[in-house]
Amino acid sequence: MNRFIKPMLTITKSPEKFDIPVRHRYVFHGMEIGDSLFFDDFKLAENARIAAIQFVKRNRLCWKFGIRKMHDGWRIFRMV
Repeated sequence: MNRFIKPMLTITKSPEKFDIPVRHRYVFHGMEIGDSLFFDDFKLAENARIAAIQFVKRNRLCWKFGIRKMHDGWRIFRMV
């Protein structure tokens, strides 16, 4: 991946799909149970998983996030 091109992330809601500008890379506060973020690179997915854990701790929430391998990349799901 070219380091000068910043990728767009996608939150998948059922049934909507919308893009997030890069400067708002992780919008965990806008996620509901069942929503997910898709990443085509494992390193980006792992960074987002760690950021999700930090978001939950920082905001003292009882949320849980999970990461799953899909056929074309990885998804971070809000599970609780």
